[in-house]
Amino acid sequence: MRRGAALLLALAATATLGAREGQPVHRCLAQDGIVAVPAGTVLLGEDGADRPGRPVRVAAFRIDAHEVTNRQFAAFVAATGYRTQAEKEGASALFVSPTEPVSLDDAARWWRWTKGADWRHPTGPGSDLAGRADEPVVHVDRDDAAAYARWAGGALPTTEQWERAARGNQNATRDPIDWAFDHGKPRANVWEGVFPIRDTGDDGYAGIAPVGCFEANDLGVYDMVGNVWEWVAGEGAVGLVKGGSYLCAMNYCANFRPAAYQAQEHDLPTSHIGFRVAYPLDTPSGGVRRS
Repeated sequence: MRRGAALLLALAATATLGAREGQPVHRCLAQDGIVAVPAGTVLLGEDGADRPGRPVRVAAFRIDAHEVTNRQFAAFVAATGYRTQAEKEGASALFVSPTEPVSLDDAARWWRWTKGADWRHPTGPGSDLAGRADEPVVHVDRDDAAAYARWAGGALPTTEQWERAARGNQNATRDPIDWAFDHGKPRANVWEGVFPIRDTGDDGYAGIAPVGCFEANDLGVYDMVGNVWEWVAGEGAVGLVKGGSYLCAMNYCANFRPAAYQAQEHDLPTSHIGFRVAYPLDTPSGGVRRS
């Protein structure tokens, strides 16, 4: 049996395991599909009352309902034989929680360039995709994400498309905290507790969550805020990721909102960055997956 086919079978067998041992089990409702985003005006960069954003008209398009999962990426690899940058280099950037308090001015205290970390081994050598079929694929750089998008019949979303999908039908300013919390109740998978020592998992997940475990926005799009940062389209050595991740905490980062962005070397894969795909308006709602 080909390695790619064996991996797909293993993922199918573990696709419904949900949260890992010791964590609450959510009912994760997302199904693979593509959401139609109607033409509209996005408040690009809106970030609370003091930053009302810039109205920008965005043409209609379609976008993945959730982040691309390990299961979906495995299908791409099985069909094409694609090897990611992390696989070719034999290493990737891995978040490792310190065992004692550290200064927050040096990210090297919690990031490690780790041999054997890649999308198949998301927490480093010795880990695998068992129970992670419906988690967002990580350890992919911008070129990896763009390659999948082309195979799927789309492209990485532009910043304007990404914020249009993330904000939905927003027509007024919004408190930045409200994107991730509803009167203290989590709307997204973010870091709860004191970063980077301990994520309490009060939202149900200490670490990456499967896609669709939190309510979709009013367009039917899941997880645009939190869980993993997402690549957007761009060129050049420095790219952008949007939306924050499970590593964003109140005491550090706090980038769990549509306005959030972070510069990222285009060829640097990490354990907290994934992506989703934007498509032409005439793409079927079931998506295009080339064989």
